[in-house]
Amino acid sequence: MRKVNTKELKKAMIDVDCTTYAALSAASGIDQTSLSCLVRGERKPSWDSIAAISEALHLTYDGIGRIFFSSEVTDT
Repeated sequence: MRKVNTKELKKAMIDVDCTTYAALSAASGIDQTSLSCLVRGERKPSWDSIAAISEALHLTYDGIGRIFFSSEVTDT
C-alpha cells in the first residue's frame, strides 16, 4: 500500500503553522489513530480524509498530488 509522502506533508503543515499530527488531527477532524495509520501507510486514505487534510492545510491540487499521489514516498 502506498504511503503518504511525509516530507511533503510536513512541509504543508509547517506552512500553515500546524506543527504536530495532534494539531493536524484537530484541524482536519480526523482522529489521531486514523491519521497515524494513514501517515504510516497502514491505511489507504479515503477521499474524505484527503479532502479534510487538504482543507485543513489549505492545499492546492498540486499539493494534494505531491502528498497523496506522488511516486516519491518517504518514510520520515
